[in-house]
Amino acid sequence: MAPDPSLKICIVGSGPAGMYAAGAIVKKNPDSVIDILDKLATPYGLVRAGVAPDHQTTKAVTRAYDKVMENDNVRFVGNVGLATDIPLDKLRELYDVVVIATGTPKDRSLGIPGEDKAGVFGAQVFVYWYNGHPEFREAVPDLDIETAVVIGNGNVALDVARILMRTEGEMVTSDLAEHAASEIFKSPLKCVHVVGRRAPENAQFSSKELSEFAELTSARPYTDKSKLPEDFTSEDKKEERVINTNLDLLRSFEHITPGHGVEGRSIHLDFLASPVEILGNDAISGVRFERNRIVDGKAVGTGETYEIDCQLLVTCIGYEMGILEGLPVEKGIIKNDEGRVAEGLYVVGWAKRGPSGTIGTNRIDSQNVVDKMLADFEGGGDPAKLGPAGLDAWCKEKGIHAVSFDDWKKIDAAEVARAGEKSPRRKFVRTRDMLSLVKEKG
Repeated sequence: MAPDPSLKICIVGSGPAGMYAAGAIVKKNPDSVIDILDKLATPYGLVRAGVAPDHQTTKAVTRAYDKVMENDNVRFVGNVGLATDIPLDKLRELYDVVVIATGTPKDRSLGIPGEDKAGVFGAQVFVYWYNGHPEFREAVPDLDIETAVVIGNGNVALDVARILMRTEGEMVTSDLAEHAASEIFKSPLKCVHVVGRRAPENAQFSSKELSEFAELTSARPYTDKSKLPEDFTSEDKKEERVINTNLDLLRSFEHITPGHGVEGRSIHLDFLASPVEILGNDAISGVRFERNRIVDGKAVGTGETYEIDCQLLVTCIGYEMGILEGLPVEKGIIKNDEGRVAEGLYVVGWAKRGPSGTIGTNRIDSQNVVDKMLADFEGGGDPAKLGPAGLDAWCKEKGIHAVSFDDWKKIDAAEVARAGEKSPRRKFVRTRDMLSLVKEKG
């Protein structure tokens, strides 16, 4: 049987990395057929479940992904999970190429005593909870608290702190999940500490994210200005501009001397401290930190410790791959050679390189892997591979209710219709409700 010039391709994961890979394949090998699998009934991964609900402009990137889905040779196959519904070996049997684009779905551990206490959450769990991810609908933290600690100095840490301190009026134009909104808006929370182990000039947050703290209506940002350098210089002028902008923003915040309280609701940006122990019995009552100093560009403990009393801790220190059937995981990512994992098996996005960069970073990354993939298959695919027909037969045999892109459009329209006057949507947060809607709409 002669080689088929087209390829049957399965992309596992419909987030940015997977969608950019699909777009690159459509452009460079338009005869290929592409199935985009997702364990959720909704597409676009972290854009829906990870981007902060008050950052609607960022979520608008999905319009570009919608354009990809308009191609007749591209299908969304939702509610079908790798390993849980179909094994990797079966996908590789059905398709010429399988591309893993699952992201890094596991929070990194702090590796300190007390992480198992009630009230301690990883960023992914907490963010998925307030964004209405169906698997985390019941991961409701007890927000009948006065003080929270967020560990990390990236944008996710700022997102968590900001969402916790926003008022209902400030969130009216967001798509914050209802169950989270009810807990957040009734919470007596007064103070959030955002703590980073390195110095202010080493923080990884963007100026835009940091500037939003100054716009909060009912909480004031504070920092210890004695820890801010007078100026920052670098051979990288872009880096120099960004860091000095951040330092200027920090200088514009209220000054707080450690150990002295403030009135009203507040967010404290603390630097040069590493958590060493989570305190409390069954539930968290505080966190013990060791003060750091910078030596040769690295944060080194001084031996001096202090404690912050709190009833909630959210760790925002990055993500990694968990164990996934048939995939070689090493150092928190899928072991790969510039995107190649094995013959006919590739990886893109965070699962390939780790949790770094912005949504747009995935575009070039995915395009580069697609180039390598197409070079590997320049002779075409195997006409004996069943591709989409084989997947459909598998789902039918196993009684799996796959969700199509047309089905998603029905869910999308219903969420928009359910929303308030200013909110973009009111999310369904249970898969069974989405499937019932799809069945009802025919």
